[in-house]
Amino acid sequence: MKRIVFTILILTALSCTREAPRPMEAFLVEFKMPEGCKPAARYGNQRVVFNGSQTYQFETDIAGMVTVSDLTPGIYDIITNWEMSGKEYKALLRDPGPIDDKSRVIVGVSLMNQRIFKAEDLVIDLSAAVVRGLMISKVYYSGTKDLMGRNYGTDSYIEIFNNSDEVAFIDGKYLGLAESVSPAAYPANENPDSIYMRQICRFPGNGSDYPVQPGGSIVIAARSARDHRESAENTVDLSHADFEVKTMEGSGNPDVPMLPIISNSTKIQTLNLISGGPNAVVLFETDEDVLSWPEVYQRGRTSGEMFRRIHRSVVIDGVECLRKPAQTDPDVNTKRLQAEIDAGFITITAVNGNNHESVDRKVTRYENGRYYLSDTNNTSADFVVCTDPTPRKYDKEGMQ
Repeated sequence: MKRIVFTILILTALSCTREAPRPMEAFLVEFKMPEGCKPAARYGNQRVVFNGSQTYQFETDIAGMVTVSDLTPGIYDIITNWEMSGKEYKALLRDPGPIDDKSRVIVGVSLMNQRIFKAEDLVIDLSAAVVRGLMISKVYYSGTKDLMGRNYGTDSYIEIFNNSDEVAFIDGKYLGLAESVSPAAYPANENPDSIYMRQICRFPGNGSDYPVQPGGSIVIAARSARDHRESAENTVDLSHADFEVKTMEGSGNPDVPMLPIISNSTKIQTLNLISGGPNAVVLFETDEDVLSWPEVYQRGRTSGEMFRRIHRSVVIDGVECLRKPAQTDPDVNTKRLQAEIDAGFITITAVNGNNHESVDRKVTRYENGRYYLSDTNNTSADFVVCTDPTPRKYDKEGMQ
């Protein structure tokens, strides 16, 4: 069997043919449980999706095998995930280790842009991720048009959601944007372990000052915590945001706590979300002094912006929002986030934004009076583009 490695391929254009391609003969795909699992552990009875020009769904047998039949040759994303509790996952391991019984673990894989043009048996290695409670659930960066028809971009915000069943605290954590120069200064495919940050904010608090309830969220006004509906029709009210990115407590909206930028490669003193993208947003946590981490210029330069280097191991969550070119598909080689953080990406539908679209995390279920959101470490699968950028709203059409 051919073993698939997790990689992102450079795609070439496929020539058009008059005749539709015939489905391939059936072939087998074996899903191997993560390293450290007991030999008897199997990826049994799990849904597998092949998503390309058409979408195919299959289910593994008790041995973790899938017979793929009637698949049209093409380029596919292969996505499968098995969510379980920490206690259930530890039962599958030879050495359980320090995994909390109440934590959520996702075993699976998101393989993007796999070229499948002939019937050939495959072996796919799965990975496991312990899901932390806090995640980025909304990024509204497109902006809109004001009442005079002019571009309006001061209404951007980011929302962070607690997807766990326990209270989480945002105290001391970091929110940041990776570098966004063109061409990409430090793309992920050339930097497997590091992310180069343009701006980093640090949340205040001493560990228990800013709780986020289960199923609750916090809203960060990137530029201005006010009711923007006074200036634009299709926009948001951020006057009740939990934090406002600003340089001085009491400035901007004095009723909204300051989220300070502690590391900044620009002179911009607000969170510089770009209306058309790219925006690689990262939530991370560390006990180290972030300001002691190295800063570097863009390769080949000795002046200009300096980007703070962070290791991908500190990242809690990341969302990759690429720019949508006018005539082609987004270039996956411009991704700043490694596949272990975000195996996919999302774009808004407008090249330059200003169309009041937000990218929102999908809802997986509503249970016991609260929403649970999708989290497979793949923004392509977890997020949708919405034309209703309302903060804290999760009952939108198309979110399921």
